[in-house]
Amino acid sequence: MTMLPAALQDELSELTLNLEGLERTRYLCIAATCVLLYDLLLTFDQEVEHFWKPGPWSLSRVLFFLNRYFPPIVLACIGFVHSNFVLAVVGLAIVQAIIVLRICYVYSKELMARLFVIGCFVACTVVTFVILGKIWHDIDSVAIPLRGLKINGCTAPPSRQIWKVLIPNLGLHTVLYLATTLPVLRMRLIGKQSRLLNRLAIDGGVFYFNIFAVAMFSTIGSLAQSPLITLPAIYSNLLLGIAALSVSRVMLSIRSLATRLSVSPDWLLNNTELSRVNWKPGARNGELIVEIEPMEDDLELASVDELHKGAPSPTPAIYTTRVGVLNHPVYPGTRDYKAPPRPKKTKVAFQKDEKDSYDV
Repeated sequence: MTMLPAALQDELSELTLNLEGLERTRYLCIAATCVLLYDLLLTFDQEVEHFWKPGPWSLSRVLFFLNRYFPPIVLACIGFVHSNFVLAVVGLAIVQAIIVLRICYVYSKELMARLFVIGCFVACTVVTFVILGKIWHDIDSVAIPLRGLKINGCTAPPSRQIWKVLIPNLGLHTVLYLATTLPVLRMRLIGKQSRLLNRLAIDGGVFYFNIFAVAMFSTIGSLAQSPLITLPAIYSNLLLGIAALSVSRVMLSIRSLATRLSVSPDWLLNNTELSRVNWKPGARNGELIVEIEPMEDDLELASVDELHKGAPSPTPAIYTTRVGVLNHPVYPGTRDYKAPPRPKKTKVAFQKDEKDSYDV
């Protein structure tokens, strides 16, 4: 048996590692696609309930459908290297736009905060495309001229510069997560809590953890020496699949909460007055139980009897209110809601001989 030259053996060994790395990449991409489609089937009833209803097409609704059905198309284009990277960057930009839009609703009364978040999003997208343009030829497909060897699709070398594309994305998601948790920290500094803001912070924390973990795998894996790790980390698009799945869950969570409270999701996010008090859902649909502390000079919370007895006691009290008007088809926060007219105040005339009975 003829022994092959040492140089040829090394080349064949390296080729075998690259082919095995490409096969692992294919398996990881298929796994990400299956998880994405499985989650789509699990939450399809919620999608129909919250997003398929007839009505005006808002920006959040358009972004939801783009995030829902665009990533599976990108994951199916694994055989086209350049187009795969461009579409993946576009898909991640859609995910980031959804989080930016949600933060803009939360900071509806703070223009500078919204401009800062939008500016970070635009800067991240531009920088990502600039870096991708600089390393464009670093991800060119490579033909393997070996007789009798046929590879379906194309092969790409392990790029040592691809980690630069992931850094702006990771930095932007860090800024967005800090912007999500900042309102919660503000309220806790003054000794208050909001279930709505706590829920937004928890959802944002789970989303950021998923993004951070997969982004670190892709970043560190792209710098590895073995093609068995480098190729799956770079070309599997696992980051896009996990990000799209996580942000879909976040949007469905907000929509389900808004449906339970019978309010618009936009109103739920930008209602700063509701976020300043402690509340929890009541037993009936659309009912909130709000805990407030009456102030000594707040006469609206005092009854007529308390006014005669003296100042109300500043002890916490529980009040039950309903979001909306009972027996009214439209609730606050919806497009067609109109505030009911205020009742006219009637003047009460006291008789002259009864005046002394009220003097203390």
